[in-house]
Amino acid sequence: MLRSLHAKAIALKPTHIEVKPSNIWVGVLRTDRDANGELVQDDFLWVKCNAGTNVGKIHERFEQINEGKPSSLLKYNGKPINMNGTVGPFNTFRDNLVVFEAGDAEAGDPEARDDTGNPLSPKDANARLPPHHLFPSKPSVKGTMDENTIPAQTIKSETPTPHGSYNRVSTNIQPTQSPATSAEHAPRTKVERGQFSEFRRLWHNDYRNQFPDDTEEEFEKRMLSYWLTSDSSTAPPPSSHTATALSSSGQPPLPVTEVNSQEQKHFQLSALLGDASPQVWESSVEASVKLLDTLRAPLADKMASSPDADHWIQQIDNLKKQAVKTRTVIGVVGNTGAGKSSVINAMLDEERLVPTNCMRACTAVVTEISYNNEDEPYCAEIEFITAEDWAKELKVLFQDLLDSDGNVSRECTNEDSDAGVAYAKIKAVYPQKTKEDISKSNVEKMLKEVSHILGTSRNIKESNSTIFYKKLQGFVDSKEKSTGQKDKDGKKPKKEREFWPLIRVVRLYVKSPALATGAVVVDLPGVHDANAARAAVAEGYMKQCTGLWIVAPINRAVDDKAAKSLLGESFKRQLKMDGGFSAVTFICSKTDDISIMEAQDSLGLDEKMGPSWEELDRLSAKQKALKKQLEKFNETKNVYEDVANDADEQIEVWETLQESVNDGKTAFAPKAKSASKKRKAGDKDRPSKKKKQKKSSDAGDSDFIDDEVEAGDDSHDSDEDQGNDSSEDGEPLTEDQITTKLQELKTTKKDARKQKAEIKEKVEEVRKQLKEMQAAESKINSEMSALCISGRNQYSKGAIQQDFAAGIKEIDQEIAAEEDEENFNPEAEVRDYDEVARSLPVFCVSSRGYQKLQGRLLKDPHVPGFTTVEETEIPALQAHCEKLTETGRAANCRAFINKLSSLLNSLTLWASSDGTGANLTAEQKAREARYLEKGMEALETRLEKATKSCAKELAAELQDNIFDRYQAAVQAATHGSIDTTTQWGAPVCRENRAAGGLYWATYKAVCRRDGSFTNAQGLHDWNAQLIEPMIKLIAPGWEKTFTRRVQVVMNSFTKTVPSILKKFHHDIEDRARKLGTGLASLSMLLHQLTVYEQILKDLASSTKDMVIAAQKDINREFVPVIQGAMQPSYTWCAEESGPGQYKRMKSFMTDHVEQQRNSMFQQSADEVHRQLLGMVNTMGETLADRTDEVFIQIKRDYRSVLGGGAVSQGEVIPRVHRQARREVNKTLGGVERKISRVIGLDVEESEAEVADEDAKSEPEGDKSNMVRVKNEDGHDSSAFSTVRPTPHSSSNDESDESNESDAEEEEDEDDEEEDDDDDDDDEGDEEEE
Repeated sequence: MLRSLHAKAIALKPTHIEVKPSNIWVGVLRTDRDANGELVQDDFLWVKCNAGTNVGKIHERFEQINEGKPSSLLKYNGKPINMNGTVGPFNTFRDNLVVFEAGDAEAGDPEARDDTGNPLSPKDANARLPPHHLFPSKPSVKGTMDENTIPAQTIKSETPTPHGSYNRVSTNIQPTQSPATSAEHAPRTKVERGQFSEFRRLWHNDYRNQFPDDTEEEFEKRMLSYWLTSDSSTAPPPSSHTATALSSSGQPPLPVTEVNSQEQKHFQLSALLGDASPQVWESSVEASVKLLDTLRAPLADKMASSPDADHWIQQIDNLKKQAVKTRTVIGVVGNTGAGKSSVINAMLDEERLVPTNCMRACTAVVTEISYNNEDEPYCAEIEFITAEDWAKELKVLFQDLLDSDGNVSRECTNEDSDAGVAYAKIKAVYPQKTKEDISKSNVEKMLKEVSHILGTSRNIKESNSTIFYKKLQGFVDSKEKSTGQKDKDGKKPKKEREFWPLIRVVRLYVKSPALATGAVVVDLPGVHDANAARAAVAEGYMKQCTGLWIVAPINRAVDDKAAKSLLGESFKRQLKMDGGFSAVTFICSKTDDISIMEAQDSLGLDEKMGPSWEELDRLSAKQKALKKQLEKFNETKNVYEDVANDADEQIEVWETLQESVNDGKTAFAPKAKSASKKRKAGDKDRPSKKKKQKKSSDAGDSDFIDDEVEAGDDSHDSDEDQGNDSSEDGEPLTEDQITTKLQELKTTKKDARKQKAEIKEKVEEVRKQLKEMQAAESKINSEMSALCISGRNQYSKGAIQQDFAAGIKEIDQEIAAEEDEENFNPEAEVRDYDEVARSLPVFCVSSRGYQKLQGRLLKDPHVPGFTTVEETEIPALQAHCEKLTETGRAANCRAFINKLSSLLNSLTLWASSDGTGANLTAEQKAREARYLEKGMEALETRLEKATKSCAKELAAELQDNIFDRYQAAVQAATHGSIDTTTQWGAPVCRENRAAGGLYWATYKAVCRRDGSFTNAQGLHDWNAQLIEPMIKLIAPGWEKTFTRRVQVVMNSFTKTVPSILKKFHHDIEDRARKLGTGLASLSMLLHQLTVYEQILKDLASSTKDMVIAAQKDINREFVPVIQGAMQPSYTWCAEESGPGQYKRMKSFMTDHVEQQRNSMFQQSADEVHRQLLGMVNTMGETLADRTDEVFIQIKRDYRSVLGGGAVSQGEVIPRVHRQARREVNKTLGGVERKISRVIGLDVEESEAEVADEDAKSEPEGDKSNMVRVKNEDGHDSSAFSTVRPTPHSSSNDESDESNESDAEEEEDEDDEEEDDDDDDDDEGDEEEE
C-alpha cells in the first residue's frame, strides 16, 4: 500500500515551485480521501521542507488549515507516527518525497492497544517511547531520604505499555540501569531477537557510516539504543541531527509527554550573524530594538501588576539603553602649515568647513567634527571656557605684559615675545582698551566685562555651507592686522571683540559619509596650549583616541624625519605607555607641491622621463615655428587690409567724378598727393613689393595680384600727389574711363578681401594647432608630474615607515640600556621592527587635487598630476577612517546581540510555561528547590572565586612589572634632578639652543605657568623633565602589563567561567534525569549557557577596555605630583623682580629641588601605586557585579524550568496572563526570520506573512505559509514553506470562512469557560482549606 500511494504522489507533487537537492516534498493525504482510489493534487497538503523539519510542525499546519474539522493524526504506512520526530527518516525511497496519511484522532489507532486489548487514545498511541526516568540514577543509602533521593512513586511510566511491534521495553526495568547497557533491555524472546536482527541487518551500514569512530562494543550499544526507540524493526535511522544528539548524550530521545518543551526555540543570534559586516550588525541591533518594543507591549498591557512582567519590562528597558552607537575618536595633530585643516576638509568632502587661514585661532581651538543627525546639514556648538579658567589665564597674561612698574612692556610690539603674545590676546578680547587702560585695569574688572560669555555655549545651524563657514569664522577666526587706513570720516574703523581666546572647544556636525559610521575627527592644536582649559581638552581627547593621525607636508616629512621626531621624545614615550603605537597613521600632505626636475634627479627617473622631455622639446620647437608663421600671416593680412582700404577710398573719389560727368560737368583725373606723408604713415607698416610678391606667390595667384598691387600702389601714389582735386592739365575724363577705373578698383578691393579671408583661415588653423600642442604639452607635463608624485609617494611611504620603526627601536634600546646596562645587547630586538614599519598606515594626499577633481576651488588653477580622485589618496583616507570604526562597532553590537539572545531565551522559557504542566507535589517542589538552591550557592561561590582570582592575577602582574621597579626608578630621578635643574639656568647656546640654558624671560615664563611653557623653541616642561628618568625605567613594565598581560589575565577568566557553568549544568541535569522532569528545557538551558559564556566573554573584553582606559589616566599622574611639590619655587620665582633676580631665581630653584627630591619622587610613585591598586579593586568589583547579574539570570532560568514554574500543582495561570505569554511566544517565533531578513539571507515568505508582519491584519486561521531561510551552506533551516490546496469553488471558500468564524467563536467560548473553571477551582481550593 505504501509503495502504491507513493507512486501516485510522485505523479501529483507540485512542479511549479523551485526546489533544491536538500529539499523534501511532504504530501499529507486528507482524512476524507481514500488512498486506494483515484487522487488529484488537491487531495494532498503539500509541504516543502528539509530532513530536519519536525513532523509535529507539519501536523500543526495541517490542523490549522483544517480548523473547525475533527482533529487528526498523521500515519505512515498505515501506522501513527511520533510527532517529535523529523521528516528525514521517512524518506524511505530516497527520492526526497514523503507521504503521510491523515487519520481521525478521535477514533485512535486501531492497531495500538493496551494490556487489556482496548485501543489506545491518540495521546497514548503517540506515546511509544520509553520515559526518560528509566535511566540510571545515583544510588542512595537504604532507609535514608535526602536531597538526592527520588521518591519511589516518581519512578513509573506515565503511559501504558504498548503491545505488538512496539512492546520492547518492560515497565519493570529498575531505575539504576540504562536501557542501552542493561541486560534486561537486551532482546530476550525469539521474536525480539528476530526483530533486532532484522533492524540491524537493514541499518547497519547507514549507522556505521555515520559513526565510523565507534568501537564494536560502542556501536552495538548504539544500535540497541536506536532499536529500542524506533517505531518498528524496519524504521529508518534517525536524521543526522538526531543521531548527533544521541551520540553526544548516549541516551534515547525524550518521552512524547515533553515534546512541547523540546520544541522550544533557543536563540544564539551571534552565530546567525557570524562574520557579517558592522553595517549588518548595526541593522540587526536596530531591528532588535523594534522587537523589544513588540515584546514589551503585551507585558505592559496585560500583566501590568505582575512581578514577572515588571522584571521583564525592566530587563527590556535596560537592554534598549545599551543600543547606542560607538564613538571612535581620531585625533589629528601636526605643526603649523602642515595642511591639517585642508586634509580634513577634503576628507569631509567640504570646500571650506574647518578654518584654514585663521592664524592664531587655527592653532589654539580644539575642533571636534562628528556626523550630523539633525535636519539642518550644518550645525556647530561653540563652548566657551569658564570664568575661573579665564581668570587664571588673565593673571598670567598680566604678568607677561606688565613690567616691574606696572606699565605695559615695550616688548608688546614684538609679536614673538611673551609680552607681544599676551598683548595680542588681551586686545583681541578687549579691543577698545588702550595700553593705559590695560595697565590700570585688573583681573576682576576685565573678567566682569565678558562674564556673559564665559561658561556658555553658542549654536549655529545653517543649510548653506558658505553662510555657515562665515558665521563660524566670526567666532574662531583672528581678524586681519590693521592696515592703518581710515574711513570716509577720517576715523579708524571700530574693532569688534574676538572670541577665539575664550573658546574651549568647537563641535561641528556635518553629514559627511566618512563620519556616518561613528568616527569623530578632532583637530588637535596640541596638548601644550598656553590656555590651560584648552590644553586639558586636548589632553582628554588624546586619552580617548582610537586613532592618531600625524600630518606633515610631504616635502618635509622625509627630510625632517617627521615620523621619528615630529612629536618629541616625551610624547612618544607617553604613546608607548598608552599602547598607542598601533593607532598611529601618518599623512603626507601637499603631494601636488613638487618640482619635476628635482624629483627626477632625486628619484632617478631620467630614463623613464627622457622620451617625455624629447617630446616636449619637439613640441616646443614646433610651437615656435608656428608662432613665427602666425606672425607672417598677420603681417600679410594687414597688407591686404590696407589694399582694400585704399581701394575703397579711391572708389569713393571716382564715384564722385562719375556723378559729375553724368551731370554734364567736365571731370579730370584726381591730382596725385605728395606721397611723403602717406609713406611715413603707411610704409612702415607695409612690406616692400618684394615681400608682397612673396606673400602673393604663397597665396597661389601671383601674376594677377602682383600686377594689381603694383598698379594699386602707383595709382595710390598718384592720387596722393594729385589730391582729391581734379587736374585741369590733363585730358578730361570720359564716362568709359571712369567706369573702367571703378571696375579695376572694385576688383582690387574684392581680391584683397578674398586673400585676407584665406589668410584668416590659415591663422585660425595655426592657432588650432598651437592649442593642440599646448594641450599635448600639458598632458605630458601632467603625466610627468604624476610619475614624479607617484615615485615620491612610494619612496616617502617606505622612508616614513622605516623612520617610525627606527624611532620606536631607539626608545626600546634606550629603556633596555637603562634598565640593565650590563646585559644590554643592542643587536637583540625587542620586537619585529620590520612588522612595525609595515603596520604603519601612510597616506600621501593632495587636498587641492581632490577638491579640483570634485569640482570645487573653481577660482584656483589646474592641479597637474592627477586624473582620478583615487590618485589623490583622499578616498583611501576616507575608507581608512571608516575602517577604524569597525572593531568598536562590531564589539558593541555583538555584546548587545548576545544579551538579546540571553533575554529571548529566558523569555522563551518563561512564556512556554503556562502552569498547566506542573507535575510535582508541593513537597517534591520544595525538595527540588532546596537542591537547586544548593547548586546555585555552589555556582555563585565558584564565580566569585573566579572574579577574585582575576583581580588577584592583575595585582600580581602590577607588582612584578611595575611596583618592583619603583625603588630603582625613584633613585634614578632623585640623582638626576640637580643636573636637570642646573641645565635650565645654564648659559644660552645660540648655535644649539637645546644644548644650553634658557633666557631669563623664558625661565620666568615657565615659572609663571607652573613649569610648562611653549614658545617658538617648543615645549619647556620642567615637571616632565624631572620625572623622565623615573618614567624611562617604569615604561617597559608598564607597557608589558597593559598591552599584553591584562589580555592574558582576562583570557584566563574567560576560560575558567565556561567550565564552572558546564559543571553546574551537568550536576543539575543528572538530578533532573532522575526525576524525569524539565529534561527538554534543560537542553535549551544548555544552549543558554553558551550565550551566557559569550556574555561573560564580552564582559571580560569590556573590563579589559576599562582597565586600559583607567591606566591612561593613571600614567599621567606622575607629573602632577611633581608639579605640586615644585609649586612653591614656581610661585617664588614668578614674583621675584629687580636687579639680580635671574640669579636669585636659579639659586632658589636649585635649593628647592635639593630639599624636595628625596620625597617628591617617592610621593609620585606612591600616588600612582595607590591609584593602580584602586583600579584593580574597581575592576574586581565591576567584574563581580556584572558576573552576578549573569548569575541572577541563570538562577531565574533554572528555577523557571526545574521547579515546575511559579505555579503549584493544580493551579492555573490567569487567562490574561496566558494570553500575554502566547503573544510573547508568537513574537519570539519570528525573531530569527526578522534578523535573517536584515542580514540578507534568502527568506521566502508569502504576501500573507508580509501583511502579518507589517499590518498585523492577517486572519488568525490563515497561517498556511511559513518561512524558509537559506543558511550560508545553502541548506534550509528548520522553517518550511507550505503549498495550500486550491479551493474547488466559491462555496468552499464560504464554508472555510464560516468554519474559521465558528472556530474563533468556539475559542472565545472556551476561554470564558476556562475562566469559569478557574473560578470554580479557586472556590474549591478555598473550601478544602
